[in-house]
Amino acid sequence: MASKPLSEFDLEAAWKSAEAPMPRTVRPATPPKDVPPPPLVRDALRRQYAGLAFAVAITAGYLYVLAVTPSWILRGGIAVMVAFNTAVAWRMVPLIRQLRAVRVDQALRPFAQSLLAEFQDWYRFQIYWAGVAMPVAALTGFFLGGTVGAQEPDASVLLLKPKLLFTALGVTLAIVPLALRLSRWMWKHSYQKDVQRLEAWLADLDDLDDRGEPGSL
Repeated sequence: MASKPLSEFDLEAAWKSAEAPMPRTVRPATPPKDVPPPPLVRDALRRQYAGLAFAVAITAGYLYVLAVTPSWILRGGIAVMVAFNTAVAWRMVPLIRQLRAVRVDQALRPFAQSLLAEFQDWYRFQIYWAGVAMPVAALTGFFLGGTVGAQEPDASVLLLKPKLLFTALGVTLAIVPLALRLSRWMWKHSYQKDVQRLEAWLADLDDLDDRGEPGSL
């Protein structure tokens, strides 16, 4: 049996249905990958960047003095200080990377424990090598002052004066404990707040775990 031909109204309805827009599939919104850092991490990062900039500026000053001084004694002492500052700045890079790698979906306790251990290791590293670099810095400063006061371009001339040499050793022995104390004070003044906040945060996590509640940064 032959099919009945479509009327004018049937053709118009079929045409409009063919031209009708297809319904769009609504995709679920994906959470943003880049999230603003929490206050603890943001403040620690700010202090790390400031410390890194300070170390780079001091090292640049040492390099300038190293380039213009003709004395091998001063060059050796300044080279030690450049190496110390470079090592301290280089040691800050893993800590900055760890702070920048924080995510909202990571486990809080391992992150806090790892970050606290990194701060403590960095503190021990800096204080230990400061004990090596500070005596050299004190001797270098003494010889630099001697060359300026005596108007001698070469600090090795001062080694020929035993009285002046013994005075340099005595001043160094007196300055080193004060310099180490100053180094500890500067570190605590700059970064102890971050360590205390991490320790308090871990204590809060312990308390929340006992009560079965989630923690936050």
